[in-house]
Amino acid sequence: MLRACIVASPDVLAGWQIVWGARRAGDSVDWVYSKGPPPKADAVLALWGVVPGQGDLSDNITLAHQAVQIAKDCGAARVLHCSSSAVYGPVREASENSALAPLNAYGIAKIEMEQSLFPDSNDKSEMPNSCVMRLANVVGADSLFGAIQHDQPMTLDAFGIGQSPIRSYATPSVIWRAVAALLATDSFPEIVNVASSNPVAMHELLDAVDCPFVWRTAPETAVAEVSLSVARLRRLTGQTLVVPPEEMIAQWRKLTEAAE
Repeated sequence: MLRACIVASPDVLAGWQIVWGARRAGDSVDWVYSKGPPPKADAVLALWGVVPGQGDLSDNITLAHQAVQIAKDCGAARVLHCSSSAVYGPVREASENSALAPLNAYGIAKIEMEQSLFPDSNDKSEMPNSCVMRLANVVGADSLFGAIQHDQPMTLDAFGIGQSPIRSYATPSVIWRAVAALLATDSFPEIVNVASSNPVAMHELLDAVDCPFVWRTAPETAVAEVSLSVARLRRLTGQTLVVPPEEMIAQWRKLTEAAE
């Protein structure tokens, strides 16, 4: 989806040219990790990672440090790493300085990955600068959209009358705007939240995609809201980053068709 987004809207990256690297050869892969040094580059965007059910979560640390090594090998001054809002746990409008209280092993693994990049005592004089992007749920890539695509029956937890779980979401275009801003800024942060500025109720997304669902009373273990403050990102981009649910769905449909 990120590739389809940049093909559809190349201006989002403000003139930066992408060299796509991967661990295995494939369509549109310009450089294979295991086959020689990387080409020269000014920055590295590390999109790789291990998610629940697909490997050892501790490998996220290994991959982050491999991204730093790639940056050193290609002469890049900056590395952008993908982390997750899962580090915060259930919280409303978490800022980059909020306490970390993950509910699962994935959130814990992402915290450990982040901490490994910024040790308390380390000579950073010859190291590229790293920034951790704490991504919200990505439109089209979370469990809600997985259920939509597989035409599964949908049940939503109800917190009060007509209120479903609220989550921050990031569209691919918001992610690319964040990347462009981080590559351009002179004030390169160690951490930045990446999401649209408007948290969205899940039933609003289902209504926008015309997907039927039924309500159930939310169990005690259900999490009513996980949302991010994106004040730092808005300052970096100079944009409001408001993406209504209908626009999120429109972008998702367009990019899914393009990816196919």
